[in-house]
Amino acid sequence: MNLSFITRNSIAILLVAAMSSSVNAGIVASDNFEAGDWAAFWGSTVYATVASDLSKDGGYAAKLTYPGVAIDEDGWAELRFDLGVPYEELSIRFDLYIPGNYKHRDAPGGDNNKFFRLWSETYADLEKVGAGFLRQGSVGESSIGTDYRRYADWGVSTGVVEAGDFVTMDDVGKWMAVVIYVKAATDLAPAEVRIYKNGKLHLDDAPSLNYKAGTQGYRYGYLLGWANSGYTEKTSFYIDNVEFHNNDIMSRAPDKPDSFRVD
Repeated sequence: MNLSFITRNSIAILLVAAMSSSVNAGIVASDNFEAGDWAAFWGSTVYATVASDLSKDGGYAAKLTYPGVAIDEDGWAELRFDLGVPYEELSIRFDLYIPGNYKHRDAPGGDNNKFFRLWSETYADLEKVGAGFLRQGSVGESSIGTDYRRYADWGVSTGVVEAGDFVTMDDVGKWMAVVIYVKAATDLAPAEVRIYKNGKLHLDDAPSLNYKAGTQGYRYGYLLGWANSGYTEKTSFYIDNVEFHNNDIMSRAPDKPDSFRVD
């Protein structure tokens, strides 16, 4: 019996197992919707179903449908989640299908539409953070901007830091790979919010959100949400392959300091 061969193979098996484990070590919740129903961490769903008419991979995806409404009416569709405990940092990765009939309207009274929100205990948390779509140009495209309280005694400001061309006419009718990274503020450092579109950093912000002593975290949140602009036609977004990681899954490529890769 060749003991050295067995030893080498045992080491190789252990290394492969360790590498496989490390890839998924940071995932705290995930859902590819292939069960045909909601995973346990999802909470309330508004105008959302697990649907089989379109998916990024497999046979199912979450479908969020905004009904068609008059120009002075808002829209609403969202997925809420509860991760069980607060996390000081989170990476949220998912595929987002932009509807072929997507049009960001110029509506009276505001046209900012929510993209995501995160908070620790209640929706009224001072350190709640998020981002929203903002109307761009005249053809119905959208920029994206961060939303949070700039001061503890203010309400939530929208589009604090704004980045253009998040949803363009080139994106409609296609899947977009999205990563949202957030890190809670501490007594010594501001929060971090970064949004990636198709593997590239699109928005980078560092909000001063340390309104409570110590380090906070994020347990609750939602994807998409209230649309102040509303939509003229029934407009359905799809979300697939959702993953929540308790670390930063985006890292700078050492040979290309201005580019990022997904770990």
